[in-house]
Amino acid sequence: MANGESAVASTHRDAGRRTRELQVRADLVASIYSHIPRSSLGVIAGALTVAWGMWGQVGHVVLLGWLGSIAAVLVWRFFLYQAFPKSGPELYRVAFWERSWTWSTAIHGAVWGSSALIMYVPGSPEYQALLLVALFAISTAAVPLIGRHLPSLYAFVLAVLVPIIARLALEGSAVRILLAIISALVMYGIFLFGAELNRTITESVRRRYENVDLIEQLTHQTAQAEAARKEADRANLMKTRFLAAASHDLRQPMHALGLFSDSLRRRITDPEQHALAARICQSVEAIERTFDALLDISRLDAGVVQPKTEAFALQDLLERVIGDCATEAASKGIGLRMRSSRLGARSDPVLVEQVLRNLVNNAIRYTDRGKVLVGCRARGSKVSVEVWDTGIGIPDEKQERIFDEFYQAAERDRREGLGLGLAIVRRLTRLLGAKLTVASAVGRGSVFKFELPACISPAARRAHPSVPSRQPLNALAAAVILVIDDDPSVLLAMEEALRSWGVRAVKARSLHCALERLPECECYPDAIVSDFRLGEDLNGIDAVERIRHELGIAIPALIVTGDTAPKSLRAIQASGLGCLPKPVTADRLLQELCRLLEPRGTVASPETRGIGSR
Repeated sequence: MANGESAVASTHRDAGRRTRELQVRADLVASIYSHIPRSSLGVIAGALTVAWGMWGQVGHVVLLGWLGSIAAVLVWRFFLYQAFPKSGPELYRVAFWERSWTWSTAIHGAVWGSSALIMYVPGSPEYQALLLVALFAISTAAVPLIGRHLPSLYAFVLAVLVPIIARLALEGSAVRILLAIISALVMYGIFLFGAELNRTITESVRRRYENVDLIEQLTHQTAQAEAARKEADRANLMKTRFLAAASHDLRQPMHALGLFSDSLRRRITDPEQHALAARICQSVEAIERTFDALLDISRLDAGVVQPKTEAFALQDLLERVIGDCATEAASKGIGLRMRSSRLGARSDPVLVEQVLRNLVNNAIRYTDRGKVLVGCRARGSKVSVEVWDTGIGIPDEKQERIFDEFYQAAERDRREGLGLGLAIVRRLTRLLGAKLTVASAVGRGSVFKFELPACISPAARRAHPSVPSRQPLNALAAAVILVIDDDPSVLLAMEEALRSWGVRAVKARSLHCALERLPECECYPDAIVSDFRLGEDLNGIDAVERIRHELGIAIPALIVTGDTAPKSLRAIQASGLGCLPKPVTADRLLQELCRLLEPRGTVASPETRGIGSR
């Protein structure tokens, strides 16, 4: 079957080549016929010149008859010119027009060649030379036009020159024989010149068609590439929409689960049950990290992340990352070391820390024994932040693929993540304008480096603990927070978490419900925590603005959402409201609420905040 398909393909190629050669011949024939009017003027001028030169040596009737024969040939050619299709001949008629032209040139050449019989003046070298020059001139002048079709060229030149060469040879004298030989050699030279000219012109026409084919192929390939790009964009958009929808639907119950599990852990006093609840919380936090990675990709793709450049000490950053990752490294039995540095950099410290954290986590994940080393080096006006490991290494052919979304080494357990860490690293380094490089040897380890603008290191600052202290926790006591979410389980989980912190929660499943419940609160809410998607063609931003307008107060507000669509993320950023992605751990929610309510100072009493006091 394969041989049959090959034979069919070969037949198609042969047919295509034959068609192309016919197109080339058709173009050459068309160019010949298009020059008939101009070439006819040259023939008339040449014939009249020869007749005038021979007027006193040859009978007038003979000369006029010869001129009449020339005129008859030109009339024939004129009719051929008129009949020839102006748009070019059909391919199946090419041979007919070639034969017609060959016959006309052969007869035309015979008329000129007959001058060797009727105009040759014996005993007059001057007129013999005149005739010889005229015949060679007409033969040579015809080459650029007739040379486009070699059979016509050969027929014309032979018909013109063979009679005069034969006449000279028959004279018998040594000089005439020598002239005949020279004339024959010149005729051969005309043939060579004509053949070379024909090859050049034919090749030029053939190349023109090949260029047309290439342009058509390029146009077709460009159209295919554009169609593929549009299809890829459409598929990517569909993927983004699907992931956003799926992510939102998954984040809602996970958000409630995280808050419920934290509340459960706080209430349990039995050590064994408390340990079990703690493990549940750890599992929820692991899922949260996965969702956070997806959100990071979405935020970067949406363009809502913008660097905030400042000078910072790299030592602070290194210590935070090493401290946070030390437990994971210790659990695998590998060393995690840091080289102290006095270097400083000018960039966005938050984004740089995320890049370094992802690189260190990746190094720990792919290192089973040995160590991971983190450090910085001065490189002229740059500072190179480097992460070395003694892990499994990366083959050369995969060193670009590791930065693709969802790519994971085949050797690793798929439960260790989705393969987004390095994809986020590449996006962040591009956003920061940092040069990212990787070098690796299979079985020996890898080194990841990214360069930042160097600067004088500011004074080192110790990081504040991520979990709020008891003082801000106490400041939340007696606060009233309006919670808006269309998911009942999320409302219950939020109420439970807020109650454990001494906060009163006013729950509402929609903006309409929230507006109805405000008069029942007997006070203004200290803050609003709203989901983004609320239905009714409204979102959390609309809800916050409407409530602020109703109360006439710019109440602090926070959007807690599972929506990762780029359009939604850009809208939240443009609103200026704080945003937390679902699922949110209890500690993280508590920290954000403390930050949100910090400017309020002590909690106002219901009398000073009452709706009726307006």
